[in-house]
Amino acid sequence: MRFFTKLSGSLAAMTVLAGCGHQLERPRPQPPAPFAYLNLTSCRAYRNNIVECQLEYGTDFGRQPLGPVQERGLTSAGEGERYQVESCYAVDRLQRELPNFVCRISVRISGTDAGSVLVKGGTAVRLARILGDGEQLHYRWTPDKWSRLRD
Repeated sequence: MRFFTKLSGSLAAMTVLAGCGHQLERPRPQPPAPFAYLNLTSCRAYRNNIVECQLEYGTDFGRQPLGPVQERGLTSAGEGERYQVESCYAVDRLQRELPNFVCRISVRISGTDAGSVLVKGGTAVRLARILGDGEQLHYRWTPDKWSRLRD
């Protein structure tokens, strides 16, 4: 009986001490909305160190593709991994009607910084709508009244 008491006591002490040495991994904090729902997926590498990814908006229950993003020298996230968009800011350009954005990205699972990407063209217009750009939200295409194409 005394043997079992010592054995159970030492097992209990070992269990308590084993729990002290183990540190729980804290989940990586999510970026603020709407960036928490923006991801780069389906990345493919091409010649000359160019990587093309699809910018998507949404959750695992439903995703909306915004368009392709190309970047030179993007750090590879590995097969099947995604990039998480951390933040975006508008970049000035000569033609104000079309927005451009530079977005900071990280590897989604590890949280490692992966650099930045330039979002332009139709992908940037769709991103501007998600980010709440009033000019892009209220824009409606109208034919040019000065056009001479149909004369």
